[in-house]
Amino acid sequence: MSKYCPDWLFSAVAALVAQRYLHSPFELSVFARKYSAVLSEHYELVPPDHLEQTAEEFLRILAEVEADDADGALRSFAHDRLTRMPTGEVRRIKGLFRSALDGTRNCEYSVSAAAKSFRPFYFMMRNKSELVAPPSWSWKHVPDGEWINNLPEIEVSILDNL
Repeated sequence: MSKYCPDWLFSAVAALVAQRYLHSPFELSVFARKYSAVLSEHYELVPPDHLEQTAEEFLRILAEVEADDADGALRSFAHDRLTRMPTGEVRRIKGLFRSALDGTRNCEYSVSAAAKSFRPFYFMMRNKSELVAPPSWSWKHVPDGEWINNLPEIEVSILDNL
């Protein structure tokens, strides 16, 4: 049985790719390839171009709206995806019988769906302060996050683009 990356995790990682790109001299594709490889260790292949296109869409949206704090918006979006269900309930990674990190039977993520969810999130975040990630929050604070807790600390080098 194949297992695909959950859409909430794909979106959060795409936001992380965009966020890391903002603070780096490397091209967006370097981060997309690195995180594609990491996700593909746990799921069916996550194409690097999907992550790159999604991160690029996030950055394009932030440029269109002339966001004051692009880094904070991307961080808050990742926080929201990792900690909340679409219904607003708290996301629980570990369940009684399975983990939310186990993957899905069908591929549910897409570049367009992730971008369509980011735009309204950004505008809601500007009006609802509870959607802004707390300043002290990091991926390490995701309960039962296992391997995703360390994603922001993954070393990326120019050699990852080869």
